[in-house]
This record gives sequence, structure tokens and C-alpha cells, in this order.
Amino acid sequence: MMLYNFLTAVVTIGVLIFIAIYNTSFISVVTLGGTVLGSTVIALGTALWAVLLQKLGPDEKLGFMLEGGGYGCIIAGTTVLLPGWMMNPGVSTLLFFLLLCVIVAVIIDYTLREEQ
Repeated sequence: MMLYNFLTAVVTIGVLIFIAIYNTSFISVVTLGGTVLGSTVIALGTALWAVLLQKLGPDEKLGFMLEGGGYGCIIAGTTVLLPGWMMNPGVSTLLFFLLLCVIVAVIIDYTLREEQ
């Protein structure tokens, strides 16, 4: 895996997460700097999780479950641990959260795919 692909994944996910949080009310953030920091933490964490899963090489179904669960834990953990972040409860937030995890998984799959 090339470092360029890793950095492309981090920047793409970071921008996507920033736009999603900044333009919606599902996750409330107090400051703009907090939004940038949280987006960066989420992007770096998801890219590192994807690299770790690539190195371990689980089978397809287990890898998909670990991938989605890991991304969800990273996003939820960032929301809980950063001050000024609050996830608004509700069904629409859950759907937004799941959609965000799927979009992150697609970006990771596209940018960090091993050439064959």
C-alpha cells in the first residue's frame, strides 16, 4: 500500500465528515475548530483501522462486519470523548450514522484497494 493512497483516504474522509457534521444537526459541535479536530480524528482512525484489517486479512463477511463496526465505534467514540460534541438521539440520527459508516467504507475500499 502506498502512502499516497492512505493520505488520499484520510483527506477525503475528513472532508466528507466535516461537511456532514457542519451541514446537519445530527451531531452538534460547539466550535468550528472542534469540527475540524473531530473530522481529522475520525478520518485518521478509520484509515488506520482499514490498514489494520487489510494486514490481518479476515474473510469477506467477517471483514465487512469488523469494518462497519470499527467505523461506527470510531465515530461514536469521537463524539463521546471530544468536549462540545453531542449526538442527538433519534431514528434519523441512527440512519445518518449508518449511512456515514457505509460511505466511509466505500471510500476506504476505493482508495486503499490493493492492485491485483
